[in-house]
Amino acid sequence: MSHRTELTSQDKGKILAYMENFNPAQIARKMGRDPTTIRRIIDRYKNTGKTENLSRSGRPPALNDNEKNALINEVTQDRREPLHEVINTLDLNCSLTTAKRALHDVGIYSHVAAKKPFISEKHALARISWSEKYKEKTAYDWAQVIFSDESSVEIGKQSRQIRVWRHTGERFNTECLTPIFKSGRKSVMVWGCFAGGIKGPLIFCDENKEGNEKINSNTYVRILNSYLYPFQHTVHELTGRAAIFQQDNAPIHTTKITKDWLKKNKIVVIDWPANSPDLNPIENIWKQLKDNIQSCKVFPRTVGELKVALSKEWENLDCFIFKEVVASMPQRINAVLEARGGPTHY
Repeated sequence: MSHRTELTSQDKGKILAYMENFNPAQIARKMGRDPTTIRRIIDRYKNTGKTENLSRSGRPPALNDNEKNALINEVTQDRREPLHEVINTLDLNCSLTTAKRALHDVGIYSHVAAKKPFISEKHALARISWSEKYKEKTAYDWAQVIFSDESSVEIGKQSRQIRVWRHTGERFNTECLTPIFKSGRKSVMVWGCFAGGIKGPLIFCDENKEGNEKINSNTYVRILNSYLYPFQHTVHELTGRAAIFQQDNAPIHTTKITKDWLKKNKIVVIDWPANSPDLNPIENIWKQLKDNIQSCKVFPRTVGELKVALSKEWENLDCFIFKEVVASMPQRINAVLEARGGPTHY
């Protein structure tokens, strides 16, 4: 295979002469050259009237100060806009690498958006009021609370993560979050509870339904009757203290059926602010449980397999983890007060 030399001025002259009667592919065959090279010479001649590269006095800066400021303003106005779209919107003459470097220079990086529920001004005020009410409680006090919740665990790997542009320390700013939506994928609904370092049962909600009913207040009351009631007595026996029950404000928790059952069974319930999963330490347990499922060597592909995996992983969770997340309650409350009722890092 012969070595191809650079095109000489004489070669370029031949190309221009051939242009009258032949296309680039034919010229390339005649001259034994790569068609791409021939096309480049012809295009340059058509655009500039010359076959030589234009001389440059030095590479100009890809972005001037005004363009950098416009870039920074754009990504902080729309945190989720892909960088190539930002460049097009601002009509910047630069590469993705140059634009990233300009943002990195002022401390703005692309990060996975944290998932948090939307907190309205009304919710924020309620969260502040609740936190003020309970800020004097100690970790020992919180260990007598039975924390509970339902969680939906999907079949399949975790879905695509949304990325946002932000400075360090802005992770939980409202504009840097992604709201939590239902994905529509097949899932298993579980209910669980614990108190301090005492692990309660993990229950599959669909197994407590009757007939074709949806998971509703009747389902919930059956779960409380079969599992919360005996667990409350277990906590009392192990700690010597009467347990207080915690639940959030989900509709099935606040119906007359549920309230009547709680009253009839003398279950003391702590009041709870809306849209506050960051105050419930069981959310950390759910995350750990789901992470463990995602890490399974043999990944569950059916509802039955997922239930087996969930039961196994719940059983394997160390009671120290439960104790540890409850001990963080005073810090969670302080974080809400510092965030003026807004989302926290918990």
